[in-house]
Amino acid sequence: MERDLILSEDQRARIAAEEGQRRLSYLYQATATLFVEPLDFARRLRVLTRLLIPDLGDWCWIDLIDGNEVRRAVTYHWDATRMEADPAGPTVGDPERSTTIPIRDSEGVIGHLTLRFVESNRRYRPEDIELATELVTRAAWALESAQLYERATRATTAREDILAVVAHDLRNPLATVLMASSILKESELGKDNLLMVDRISRAGARMEKLVQDLLDWSAIESGRLAVERTKVAVGTVIDDVLDLFAVSVRDARVEVDRPSDETIELACDPSRTNQVFSNLVGNAVKFAPAGTAIRVTTELEPTFVRFVIEDRGPGIAAEHLPHIFERYWQVEGGTAQRRGVGLGLAITKGIVSAQGGTIDVTSELGKGSRFSFTVPRA
Repeated sequence: MERDLILSEDQRARIAAEEGQRRLSYLYQATATLFVEPLDFARRLRVLTRLLIPDLGDWCWIDLIDGNEVRRAVTYHWDATRMEADPAGPTVGDPERSTTIPIRDSEGVIGHLTLRFVESNRRYRPEDIELATELVTRAAWALESAQLYERATRATTAREDILAVVAHDLRNPLATVLMASSILKESELGKDNLLMVDRISRAGARMEKLVQDLLDWSAIESGRLAVERTKVAVGTVIDDVLDLFAVSVRDARVEVDRPSDETIELACDPSRTNQVFSNLVGNAVKFAPAGTAIRVTTELEPTFVRFVIEDRGPGIAAEHLPHIFERYWQVEGGTAQRRGVGLGLAITKGIVSAQGGTIDVTSELGKGSRFSFTVPRA
């Protein structure tokens, strides 16, 4: 008899171990299923109810807290005909055959999940409630990630809508200001008036550049930056940029080491490549002390061409280099020349990446900076 009792205890222990293993496996599979679902809050709610039924109930429904109101978000039963007959689920039931579990995210309770046995002749055991509670706790992480994604998506959409208004409602009057100032420059005005017109023109150009930067960054973030690749010679890119900075170049003494073969073609968007080159050369011209040289070189590689811009300006501290291409980031305590929105280098990196290239920077305080970016060869 003692031997039979020992066998019975061993069997119970083995059965308990097997049951524990099944529950762990169920939790693992259910959690994995939730997290591989798309970042759609409503969809993940529906998936959660289906993971719980029929193992842990005949019915499952989720009520969400929305301010001072509670709304039924989803109801599920394993029998579709019961769902059609009673879409909201049963209103009363045996307390031993029903359990309600709070759904908590990082900000608190966002709702409650209810499980109920009706047709099945079962009652909830402590281990059933423990298993359901653990799954709901894990599901809350998946639900919160979906909510955060949806909020971020809505915020991005709202921002893009605002930028679209900016593009239409601000750029049009800016174009009028710039055109009018251009006409006034050709008229017979006094010297003082011409200076005022020139200030208006330069201010309008800066505003137009700011608007374009905002639109470019929005396109980069949303993955919709327009890049129209074509073939363009290396020499043409260099000539276009140096022509653009002709006046500044003379003041800052830009030295150009042209490539041995300027006919090598790039596979890129010429206007976007010039935008990158112009920004980097423009920064070097702006930050380099008067009388110092800015060097532009071109390195030819088998699959790409690297453009290098070096200056002898104040340089960038080592702790700032990892952030140099982040949006809205600027060196603290910068001079008036350096002030701005802080999108220029972030946009530059976005354009280079969109064309399949890379961008790098090295710098040392008091000795200058070296920016380089690559463009694929045709």
